[in-house]
Formats: sequence, C-alpha cells, structure tokens
Amino acid sequence: MKNQLEKNAGISLIIGSVLGIITMVLHPVGGNIDHLINISPMIITSHVIALFSVPFLLFGFWGLSGRIGFDNSFSVLGFITGSLGLVAVLIAGAVNGLVVPFFVDNLADASPDKIEMAELVLSYGFALNQAFDYIFIGAICEAFLIWSIAIMKYKVFAKWIAFLGILLGIGFIGMLVAGFVLVDLHGFRIFIFGIVAWMLAAGIMLQRSK
Repeated sequence: MKNQLEKNAGISLIIGSVLGIITMVLHPVGGNIDHLINISPMIITSHVIALFSVPFLLFGFWGLSGRIGFDNSFSVLGFITGSLGLVAVLIAGAVNGLVVPFFVDNLADASPDKIEMAELVLSYGFALNQAFDYIFIGAICEAFLIWSIAIMKYKVFAKWIAFLGILLGIGFIGMLVAGFVLVDLHGFRIFIFGIVAWMLAAGIMLQRSK
C-alpha cells in the first residue's frame, strides 16, 4: 500500500510539473490597466491552472519525502520547506491571477482620478505578489538542497538527480544574490522550467521506485 501511494505521488508530481509548464506558456505579459482588462480571461485561465497544480505538487512532495523516510530529519524539513513554498505561490497566484482581474474589471469606464488611484493599488498588489514569489523561490531552492543532500546521503535515487538539485538550488540563490531578477515573467519562466526539470525527474523515479 505504501509503495502504491509513493508511485501515485510520483504521478502527481509529474502532473503538477506539467501544469506548471502550461501555466508559464499561457501566462501573458502585463501592462497598463486597459491591457490588463483585455487579457483578464487569459490571466485567470493561466493562474487557475497554476492553483490547480498546487495539490498535485504537495502530494508529490509528500511522496518524495516519504520515499526518503519520514523518520529522517532531512526528509521532514524538506517537506515542510517545500510546502511553505507552495503556500506562498498559492497566495501569489490568487493575488496576481484572481484579485487583479476582478479588480480591473470594474475600471473599464472609470474616471482619470479613479484610474490613478487604481494604479497605486495595483502597484501595492504587484509588490505583495513579488514578496510571495521571493518566498516561493527561496523555499523551493532550500527544499531542493535538503532533499538532494538526503538523496545523496541515503542513496534513495541516482546520484545525478541529487547533483542537479544542488546545482539548481545553489544556482538560483546565486542568481538572486547577483541581482538577477527572477520575479519578472522572463526570470520566473527560467526558474519554473528549471525546477520542473528536477521535479519531473523525481516524479518519474518515484513512480518507478520499488
């Protein structure tokens, strides 16, 4: 039974990763209020897919940690850290993908004064969204490092996936320290495609684990 749950968790991790790729492919480029009103359906669609992926990824993280062993401190810490990252991206996705479209939907015929005030509100929402994006990036990088160390130490999977996880975790943190912007659309796509590669590999190995 435990083995089947882990295999299902691997499939779930793969599904969540694929949904993450679809999200970033569909994610439109932002702009002024008129532009946001025009692209609201696509904003909502892409972010609903992202929100839909979170439970799949959480189940996948649980299965990955369970495969390493919940009697292992690294495993538990990795699961907690990764889960906190998913909570952060859940909030960011809700703010950017649902709150913003609902907010600008009432501004189609707004007066210039109301538009000016709305732009201030959107600027605050953008800053709030970026904060949760940074939390998500930091938490996922930390979780990857923790899991990869555990994988290497306890020989759960092939060593190359541990090296890849360490490379991604340290690499993205290094990019942030160096001033590379990972929270704009271009930078976030790079981050998502990077972590998805690792999660897909982990999901496949977990699904095939004995």
